[in-house]
Amino acid sequence: MTSLRVLDAANNNFSGAIPSSLLYNLKSLEYIVFSGNAFEGSLSLASLANNSNLEVFHLLNNRNHLEVNTEESTWFPSFQLKVFTLSNCVLNKDANVIIPSFLKEQHDLILLQLSHNGMNGNFPNWLLENNVYLERFELTGNNLSGTLQLPSNLNLDSMLQLDVSANIIEGELPSGIGSILPNLIYLNLSKNLLKGRIPYSMGNMNHLHTLDLSNNGFTGEIPEPLARNCTSLVLLKLSSNNLQGNMLPRGSNLTSLRYLYLDNNHFIGDISSGILNSSLQVLDVSNNSLSGTLPNWIGDIEFLEMLKLSSNLFRGPLPLSFCNLHCLKLLDLSDNNLGPNIPPCVNVTIMRFLHLTNDMLAGYLPEFLSRASLMVTLDLRHNALSGEVPAWISSLWNLKFLLLQENRFEGSIPLDLCLLKNMSILDLSNNNLSGQIPSCLKDLAFGNNTDAFDAFSDSQQTVTVLPYVYISKFSIFFSYYEDKGSMYAPRLENLWSMYTYGLEKVHFMTKSRLELYEGHILQL
Repeated sequence: MTSLRVLDAANNNFSGAIPSSLLYNLKSLEYIVFSGNAFEGSLSLASLANNSNLEVFHLLNNRNHLEVNTEESTWFPSFQLKVFTLSNCVLNKDANVIIPSFLKEQHDLILLQLSHNGMNGNFPNWLLENNVYLERFELTGNNLSGTLQLPSNLNLDSMLQLDVSANIIEGELPSGIGSILPNLIYLNLSKNLLKGRIPYSMGNMNHLHTLDLSNNGFTGEIPEPLARNCTSLVLLKLSSNNLQGNMLPRGSNLTSLRYLYLDNNHFIGDISSGILNSSLQVLDVSNNSLSGTLPNWIGDIEFLEMLKLSSNLFRGPLPLSFCNLHCLKLLDLSDNNLGPNIPPCVNVTIMRFLHLTNDMLAGYLPEFLSRASLMVTLDLRHNALSGEVPAWISSLWNLKFLLLQENRFEGSIPLDLCLLKNMSILDLSNNNLSGQIPSCLKDLAFGNNTDAFDAFSDSQQTVTVLPYVYISKFSIFFSYYEDKGSMYAPRLENLWSMYTYGLEKVHFMTKSRLELYEGHILQL
């Protein structure tokens, strides 16, 4: 096998160590792929020193149990790589977890991925200077620090994807970032310590499909050139910053936009009409200071699947055009002043998650909700709803979370609740209910069945449920602990799947203490 050129062991269930002697003896190898396995033990890349033809090395481990050492002083690479992927490993454990120094001798890289390895050190701008044909550069999920220094004397025209998310990069972005990286398709700098204004030069990135700057400390307004010139943007995520001003600048021309996340900022004014010429499926502007009545034209965003307007200063009533939103699967209008009624024509037939907490709703529980047979979460806490809990509630057979705390419901708890076999959390606290708690409620699984949390899991998420049930004053409470799995970096061919619905949050009471469940929503 000394003439073997391709070694592809990807996507099996191999475990144990990768034999260094195997790589050392196969000196004709050009292509090595070990990804999608569960290797353990240790591997020294010095075993590749004499593989002068090697162009591709791809190791994306399924576990962080494989120790990889690149820093043996006795080796020097004889190869020039085009692709180097080394992710979800324990990298250079005995050398302060540094970025592999042999990469300083590499000048032909097209794809470089070093994600989820716990690497320390400053952002390696020398990799960009040495590899001007680099197209995809991923460093997500490490401990890289310092500022994002880009080579100002170069135009990195070949770069299509840059992901430095989930590190501790700080300072301001280079003012000329848009001119240095003019052809980027995907830029993810989320979950860092970046600050300052978003550079105006980002308006030069007119090929950009995905821009994620969330969970940083950016200030100021959204740059007008970005909103006007980046017409290819499909996903714009600026959540959890300190941005202010209007939701979108005048002249916005985001015609390709499908996913817009501006939540947890300080935006003011009305909902921008600049979103009308887009193809929005997801709009999240929750936790801002937006105000006024909701515009009639909101019903013209016909493909909207998720709408989150919670924790703003909106006032009612809801426009009848809401009834034109036939694709809604998640609607969160909580913590506004949109009562006292919801138009009965609102389409709930495919809705899965409805949050109307603290919206000054009054009257009986709206009967049009009986058509919401796919509903998973119905959250109507902290309103002034009255009357009895209706028998038709049993028609919501898919319901897992029913939260009616702090209303004015009266009468007895209906036996029909016992028909909701998928129920995980039921909160009826702080109402005027009377009588006995139905004994049949003890037959409900309350999260103990294997399917109870399907709505909060996906292929990249592992959820461990440790339940308890507590009954007090006509209330049933349920709590559980979520053990989050790892999240891989997104691929160019699947840029937006991980963003579509994000995390579903459910608040509920236990012994007068407010609890929070936060988990992934199934891609619908």
